[in-house]
Amino acid sequence: MTKSKLPLIEELDLLKDMYPELQIDSEVDDTKCITGSLLFSISLLNDLKVTYNEKQIILPKLLQERIVFNVDVQLYPDLRRGLTLRLESQWMSHDDKSKLLNALHAEFDEVTDPSSTIYDPSSPILMLTFGFLIYDSASILFDDYKKFCSTEEEFELYRIVQAGALEEKRARENFDCSICMEEKKGNKMIELPCEGHHHLCRSCTKTYFPKMIEEGNIINVRCPECKFEEYDMNTANSFQMLKEKLFRPSIPFEFFEGILTDEVCERYEKLFYEQAAIKLSKHSPHACCICPSCKTWCVKDDLDELMIVCNKCKFAFCFDCLHSWHGYNNRCGKKLKIPLEVIEEYSDLGSDHMVRKRQLEVKYGKRILELEVKEYIADKLFDMAIEQEGSNLQRCPKCRLVIQRSEGCNKMKCAVCGTSFCFICGTVLDPNDPYEHFRETESSCYARLFEGMPGSQDE
Repeated sequence: MTKSKLPLIEELDLLKDMYPELQIDSEVDDTKCITGSLLFSISLLNDLKVTYNEKQIILPKLLQERIVFNVDVQLYPDLRRGLTLRLESQWMSHDDKSKLLNALHAEFDEVTDPSSTIYDPSSPILMLTFGFLIYDSASILFDDYKKFCSTEEEFELYRIVQAGALEEKRARENFDCSICMEEKKGNKMIELPCEGHHHLCRSCTKTYFPKMIEEGNIINVRCPECKFEEYDMNTANSFQMLKEKLFRPSIPFEFFEGILTDEVCERYEKLFYEQAAIKLSKHSPHACCICPSCKTWCVKDDLDELMIVCNKCKFAFCFDCLHSWHGYNNRCGKKLKIPLEVIEEYSDLGSDHMVRKRQLEVKYGKRILELEVKEYIADKLFDMAIEQEGSNLQRCPKCRLVIQRSEGCNKMKCAVCGTSFCFICGTVLDPNDPYEHFRETESSCYARLFEGMPGSQDE
């Protein structure tokens, strides 16, 4: 072994003791070139303040960086010719890396240059490099421990650093599992997305939640420690708020990705939407329905909208008749009716009952309620007009259409549904013999077929 290799061997042995993370890819005896890498953390004497416009985050520490080195054994410790360095970092820009390496060369080039008058062939340049990067980098990169980002993208990189640093810290701490109650290191735990920041061990997470999802017990797919109160849908002051609350899971779907199987994740999302839609449909009957094409639940964006486009199969259909969309001008039968007591209540609510009025609008739709109230008031007015003495109006007993008699006898036939009925008393007539009603002596309308006709004696 040559004398030139001896100081390097001793330095590497010392560095291995100092830095357990040091990786050496080859031995000095076997090659003229040694490659390796070291994970290191830049030392921060103070918290680093990172700012972009009005946004600011505080970093008590940074993520680990990696320095990859290549040593020419014959030229070592010449920093310029005998050592090649490359920095790897999640947040450093190209300029940051260049600034550090340039500062390193400015600090040690002269002492490691064989042509220099202060050259020291025994300089432990690897050791000096590692120490410089760990303890001097912060003062080189950050003035007064402040970083002003020029773009939002740059600022977001530091957010990643913040999250990673917290995760590194958490991995070294101890936590209690909320299910098995055992204390384990953070790298064996999963932090739940809850207000209490509770933890479950990975083993419990993989058994506790899949069982609930398999059983369809979706309401309990949440933190087992946090207090739970089911959302009161009557407190929503808008339909959008109602939807947002109902369709926001306690544990987001993406949380289980990589933890539970794809099949369990898909079932969780499917069952959650189905159960939320069923709750919504019971509270707001005009809010959602099942797609007649693919049987997927479809939820309206606007309660008053009749046309629905299924998000899954893209089938456009009518909420009322469930047939393919036929336009707004082609009317169809309504499959749902608002209870009469609700319409009466809504029509009577004034400006001093806006909270209750808003609750009904969230549940049934403002436009739908207003149209129903208009029809209700119109029906009331028609009923009053019909009851007036000498009125020539009557309702069809089957479809409730208001019919006006301008001429003819008291045997009427509805032009809409074809029902025959008595104009005097509203009785449905036998379609085979509609005049029997007027011939029956026990009938209150006996012999009154032509009563009220122009030109008749009873006019």
